[in-house]
Amino acid sequence: MGFTGLISFQNKLNPLEHEPTLRSMDEYGGLEPDIWFESTGRIGVSGSQIVKSAGGRSVLLMEGRLFNAAGIIDELEGDGCVSQNQADNEVLINALDRWGLERTLEKLNGFFAFAWYDRKERSLTLARDHAGCKPLYYAPDPSGRGLSFSTRFDSLLRGPWQLPMEINQQALLHYLRLSHFHAPNTLIKDTWQLQAGSYVRVDADNRLDLRHWHQVPRQVENEFLTDDEAMERLGLALEASVGRQSKANEPLGVFLSGGIDSPLISAIASRQAGGNLKAFSISVPGWRQDESEDARQYARQLGLDHHVIEISGADAAGVIDEVIRAQYEPFGDFSIIPGIILFRHAQAEIGVALGGDGGDELFFGYERPFSLMRNGADFRFPRFVRAGLFGLGKFGIIQRKSEVILSRTPGEYYYGVNSRMNQAWLKKMAPELSRLECTPQLYHFGHYDNELDLANYSRYVEYYGQLQRGLKKVEMAASSQSLDVRAPLLDRQVVELSLRMDPMETMRSGQRKQALRRLLERYVPAEIIPTSKRGFGIPLGEWMRGPLRGRVEETLLEGELFPAGVFVKDEVNNYWKEHLSGKADHKWGLWNLLSLQWWARSRLG
Repeated sequence: MGFTGLISFQNKLNPLEHEPTLRSMDEYGGLEPDIWFESTGRIGVSGSQIVKSAGGRSVLLMEGRLFNAAGIIDELEGDGCVSQNQADNEVLINALDRWGLERTLEKLNGFFAFAWYDRKERSLTLARDHAGCKPLYYAPDPSGRGLSFSTRFDSLLRGPWQLPMEINQQALLHYLRLSHFHAPNTLIKDTWQLQAGSYVRVDADNRLDLRHWHQVPRQVENEFLTDDEAMERLGLALEASVGRQSKANEPLGVFLSGGIDSPLISAIASRQAGGNLKAFSISVPGWRQDESEDARQYARQLGLDHHVIEISGADAAGVIDEVIRAQYEPFGDFSIIPGIILFRHAQAEIGVALGGDGGDELFFGYERPFSLMRNGADFRFPRFVRAGLFGLGKFGIIQRKSEVILSRTPGEYYYGVNSRMNQAWLKKMAPELSRLECTPQLYHFGHYDNELDLANYSRYVEYYGQLQRGLKKVEMAASSQSLDVRAPLLDRQVVELSLRMDPMETMRSGQRKQALRRLLERYVPAEIIPTSKRGFGIPLGEWMRGPLRGRVEETLLEGELFPAGVFVKDEVNNYWKEHLSGKADHKWGLWNLLSLQWWARSRLG
């Protein structure tokens, strides 16, 4: 599922006489139309992903779902617009025609990417949902003729306009450290990924206007709700969100972990469904991070029809080719392996699944915010003072200080703790690239007044950093298995409500995700809820030394590495040998390298 297309204003055709044409990429040529779309993949709910407005004013391509479509239909009908079809893309195009872009976006609650061509204004708008669940990429034509776009990065590069294909080395460096390309950057210069909650508009004069229509702010100025009011509203918001996202024409199920987020969503969904809800979990027998027994306890308490899928290193080796096909851009998060296996099993029985994505980022589920909060006050001092405090604490003269305060800024700390490849090894393997090392714009830290500033900053970088990597993984894996995966915790109303909850109250007890934990206690005994975050993972490092060894060595040690001239082959070999010996665990860095090579060889030839 997805769409690819371009807009060209080169021929200056009369927009009221010319009809946009649906054509395939292979057939493109000859006279260039004002707009050309290609629709790919599975047919959408309306029977076609491309739709024209009833009055003929505009054309729309949409990927995803609107969860409040019924409410928008009611508003449109109250405004004198009668819809002949209840499909999401028709609802959206009617709203855009009637209300315009800004007013329509303010009303939307869903996970979507769309391309909207307004024939009257001779403009194309590309927009992405508030959370970034659906991807969207674009590239201005180098000769200035227009703009190409796609929901898949690899499809964007295969467009009819010849892109320069020059590597964005700064973005590549950050990929090697962070395991994904964070918006707006991509691997190739002058190509971009639209950021969550933003849109770009191009008009007949080839002017681009890029704006955010929804943001999680770095600083929250709202008055916070009281603790009791926040809990009551959050419970109601999640019930409403699960209700909206559970509506589907295909069988519904849930993904269940041993943590807090997905069990809470599963509990609400099960109660609303009246029981007998299918739930799916992953198990790696014998692995210290295996959460399957905790998931089984939840399933028994909630009366779920529980399916546990056990995976091994051999299973991982067997799914690598599927992983490569699923990754439309280089992607270094190896949890896509169990994701694809889990989604494949689930897709055999259900068509729509609810997951727990978003809980950690919105409700402070990671250790990073707590580490920053515990030590953040010291960032008021110059770095040399902080270094002195750290030394005094190390020798017991004062209370021991965390290494957090040795970072230049909170942003440098966050970048470092999120980095997945050792900086010293990066300097050896890619010396020219490592000279570009700097903290990405996302992590830049501005004004500091108090601990609340640190808490808001932490949520901001988690939402636009860690969360975006996780959502990209889900989208890649789900699309590869033709499964619709939804995230009720990222419902727009839930996101906006989380911003009205006092972070200091949420974290004051030192208990992560306290608000979600308290809601979960309404459904299951408190004693079965884990007190600390374990984090799901797979023993990829061990599997690389076993069933995946041949694939690793074939990819990294044989032939040239992409991009040409960037990596020192002997140092890459040494990096692998140190991992193979067991002296170090380089699974994250190795997977970043592997994914980059696999993508280049399969997409660039």
